[in-house]
Amino acid sequence: MQQIYNFFEGFADDSRVWIYTANRPLDPTEAVFVQENLDSFANHWKAHGSQLKAKARMMNEFTIVFVVDQDQAEASGCSVDSSVRFVKEIGKELNVDFFNRLNVLIETDNGERKLHPYRKLTELPSGYAYYNPLVQSLKELKEEWYVVK
Repeated sequence: MQQIYNFFEGFADDSRVWIYTANRPLDPTEAVFVQENLDSFANHWKAHGSQLKAKARMMNEFTIVFVVDQDQAEASGCSVDSSVRFVKEIGKELNVDFFNRLNVLIETDNGERKLHPYRKLTELPSGYAYYNPLVQSLKELKEEWYVVK
């Protein structure tokens, strides 16, 4: 997993994070399409006319993560809204829902990723892991996103 976090090298630990989990796994072609669009969006993402220091990444076949280093410019409500619209547009194009917060992504002890009802998270067997959708900073993403039960 460390190589994924290296993608955000040069970003402050307190950089703001937004996580979106798809309601189904994206196939490799869809994932490439999403990543290309994420790169384009992040490279042009602005807040009140100021370029944001931002990156966005498909972390796995389910998960999109946006990171903004707010030391340079803070993400405003309007800029966050534009990212939400962008994710909704991608979802509409691929027929994917990135906004169902009733499920959480889990990983079984054999490495299979699948969705699991959030309310039943405490029932996961030992050895399973979940991807914490509530992290809000890059430091939390590094330390608290992948949680082994």
